Amino acid sequence: MKALVFLALLVLLPLPAGAELLGDASVPFSADRTVVVDGRSFAGRVYAVPGKQRHEQDIQGLKQVILLRSDGRGWLLVPNLKSYVEFGWAPVLAELGEESALGPAVGREKIAGVETTKYRVEHTARDGTEIDGWLWRTAEGIVMKLDGTVRPKRGKPTSVAMTLSNVKKAPQNASLFELPDGLVKLPTEALQPLLGGIAKSN
Repeated sequence: MKALVFLALLVLLPLPAGAELLGDASVPFSADRTVVVDGRSFAGRVYAVPGKQRHEQDIQGLKQVILLRSDGRGWLLVPNLKSYVEFGWAPVLAELGEESALGPAVGREKIAGVETTKYRVEHTARDGTEIDGWLWRTAEGIVMKLDGTVRPKRGKPTSVAMTLSNVKKAPQNASLFELPDGLVKLPTEALQPLLGGIAKSN
């Protein structure tokens, strides 16, 4: 379940409307996504339109879907179990979406054939979470790559890297970003077992 740590660490506190979602690009797109957490690599998919994201991951044969919106709301869906959990995401996710959280641009690089600008990131969120690393972003705001360390105020640091590939800029089906009918809502406390105990309830 640690494959979702970079999101689970952020699923803590609800945010006000108008929050800036990390990687909220100005164009709709889909892409393959590789996440490396403390040396372990996991593959998945991401779909995005302005203000909304869908992250898909298979963990030991169990499909998990995370829906995120720029108003601070999120949902963890487990289709095989016909259930979902609603949550609010933590300040660090919103703050990393703000220009002020990025350090100076240090150059331009191509990631998976896509031109990006590389930024230094050294940021302490208002909840005490520290981010130290690098971020590569396109002119449209697509975060093609990030690589660094996440250190919660109370907890051990976790190395996190993410890379996108096979990016396709195109309209996305609106249903991808909505809760499907027929799912049972679980209490927030269910985030802990579903995410391997990384997240904690509100």
